[in-house]
Amino acid sequence: MLKLCCTLVLLFCSAISSLSVETSNIGRVITPFSAPMAQGGDFSFENFPQAKAMAIVFTCNHCPFAELYIRRMNDFHREFAPLGIPLIAINPMDSLLYEDETFEEMKKKVIRDSIVFPYLQDHAQSIASMFNASHTPQTFVIQQVSGMWKIVYQGIIDDNGKFPELATPHLKNTAKAILSNLSIPKDVIASFGCKINYRSP
Repeated sequence: MLKLCCTLVLLFCSAISSLSVETSNIGRVITPFSAPMAQGGDFSFENFPQAKAMAIVFTCNHCPFAELYIRRMNDFHREFAPLGIPLIAINPMDSLLYEDETFEEMKKKVIRDSIVFPYLQDHAQSIASMFNASHTPQTFVIQQVSGMWKIVYQGIIDDNGKFPELATPHLKNTAKAILSNLSIPKDVIASFGCKINYRSP
């Protein structure tokens, strides 16, 4: 029964996300931000002073589709953070709306899933708003261009949540292109997941 419920939630989340056209944010300038980490302390861009780029993944605790990618996110961070492209996960979900999205639950998730990448709480949803993020796990890559951090990739981690061995690794391909000074396609790869509900101002 639990497996059936999770499957229905996954299909529901995906359907919600797929109903809207994903707006391109490629080229948007991102102001360096800081936020509390579930691992303790605060994240800032100074944590990775040698970063060539950063993979930013908006994710959360309760989304079944996001849950499929935890291991792959760990693997990406282990491989690319030493090369100058760390993965930063950000939880923008309203913890008043979802009781399993509180900071305490994020701390438990870090331990339960052996998360090695920074897992940030965007309590005010200001970081998600800056990226114009719409759902989880939506993925962006930002890179320093002429002294400014700009979005150079928007899309998905890969194109097969259930079977990673069959997937095209779009995020890894983007990271490898950056490290090899190759051009990155400007196309937005539509992604699926659970909708980010923004609080009214």
